[in-house]
Amino acid sequence: MIEKVEVHSFRCFRKLEVSNLKRFNILVGKNASGKSAFLESLFLSSSSAAPSTFFQLKAIRKIGNVITLPTDPSSYKGLWEDMFYEFNSEKRIWIKVSSNPNSDTRTLAIEFTTSIMEELPFNKQAIPSGTQASSGMPQVEFRWKRTGYPEVLIQPKVTSTGLQMGTKAEGKETIFFPAIWFTPTGADNPDENAKRFAELDRRGDIGKIKEAMTKEFSFIKDLSISYQGGIPMVFADVQGGEGRSRKMPFGLISDGVNRLLGICLGIGYYKSGMVLIDQIEDGFHHKILPALWESIFNLANEFNVQLFISTHSRECLEALLPMAQQHAKDICLLRAARTEKAGCTVDSLSGEYLQAALEQEIEVR
Repeated sequence: MIEKVEVHSFRCFRKLEVSNLKRFNILVGKNASGKSAFLESLFLSSSSAAPSTFFQLKAIRKIGNVITLPTDPSSYKGLWEDMFYEFNSEKRIWIKVSSNPNSDTRTLAIEFTTSIMEELPFNKQAIPSGTQASSGMPQVEFRWKRTGYPEVLIQPKVTSTGLQMGTKAEGKETIFFPAIWFTPTGADNPDENAKRFAELDRRGDIGKIKEAMTKEFSFIKDLSISYQGGIPMVFADVQGGEGRSRKMPFGLISDGVNRLLGICLGIGYYKSGMVLIDQIEDGFHHKILPALWESIFNLANEFNVQLFISTHSRECLEALLPMAQQHAKDICLLRAARTEKAGCTVDSLSGEYLQAALEQEIEVR
């Protein structure tokens, strides 16, 4: 599990160090306090496919992930500079997540180099020798390292056919740490859930997911994979009138219930990995929140998954109290805040503090 996170010059963080992370990390804070940026730092550093992941983050932020080919240094830098603190692309981004024990540490460094990009858009002529690098297209570099693996150097290049993620890792393929991020604005396609369902079934673990779903929703009798319109998806065996049951696509039951299924499947599929959940309360009725917490806590323990969960909801935090009373030593409360001088910060507080605050009805958001 990640025990410590260090972030330099990324998004709203000038310099950040967060320690004493646990299996269950609950992230709170006002809007624009850095909660999403903190989750982004974890997700971006989870694999050597960071440039591609960055454009996924753009889509999550609703600022578009369509790449328009730049034809000059300024527009090329514009593709990437919103990663940098205060848009200062002269600074070097550095993200490090340290494990406990220190056997699986990952680091990501991002910076613009003085070298000229080898490939230019639209088959433009090469830059004459002796020309200063500043007059050519700049090059952004991503350097990613995971304990036990060779360093991966990624140099995205502009070509006439698009942006190519040039990767150099001593002949190795792209390296991933198992991680997934659930957001209110993004939903997995039905075939993605079906793929994870099938893999868990193959591993003999799907029973744990079925139990989590049918325990709270008694009208769901079973789950299975079927096809609709040629697309594989999860179907629910739903109890109807007169004791009859009917199989139907799971997504037709409820957006909230479907989101819970996706989260549960993600926890099981990314075994021994990391699951990020932004605004976990989204789509759920307040009465289901205690069962939601119980389900994901139990599954995270079962599949050895570390959770990072953000919420704005007081009701959602109040529903967490029973789990905090049982698992205080396994919980960390992360409180994000924005300051004028130092940018955004994230403070780490103990599970015992969270438990006491909830019991005494103290505001922790």
